[in-house]
Amino acid sequence: MCYDIKASLESQLKRAKRKGDLIAVEEIIENLIPYTDLPIHHASGFSHPELLIYTDRQPEYPEVATWGLVPQWVDDEEQLKKFWNNTLNARGETIFDKPSFRDSAQHHRCIIYIDGFYEHHHFNNNTYPFYIYRKDKQPLAIAGL
Repeated sequence: MCYDIKASLESQLKRAKRKGDLIAVEEIIENLIPYTDLPIHHASGFSHPELLIYTDRQPEYPEVATWGLVPQWVDDEEQLKKFWNNTLNARGETIFDKPSFRDSAQHHRCIIYIDGFYEHHHFNNNTYPFYIYRKDKQPLAIAGL
């Protein structure tokens, strides 16, 4: 799965502009961008960058969120670090079975707009990143928890 993404400020703004929602565009530029690490050009999930996400709480307006899921039962710093890195990606086949993801999969979903993501393939003891993106270079919508 993808642990590395490319997300630019332009990608984050295209959704709001496409819908013609000037209020959302203004909200992103004035209130959210100054508080995030954006623009992100290449980010690893292990660095837990801040991203703009769209939730069902306010579907028109993005929220700032940190990449990484911490299950509700985690109660100390050591457990937090372990689960934070082990829950960067959920598998669709087991998302409703694994306790780490189950509650979020049922009640706390979001959409993240990115430029693309990197899949790493291994061949002859070397790692080759393949960049996956839309052919028309429009933002790619991915599901998040």
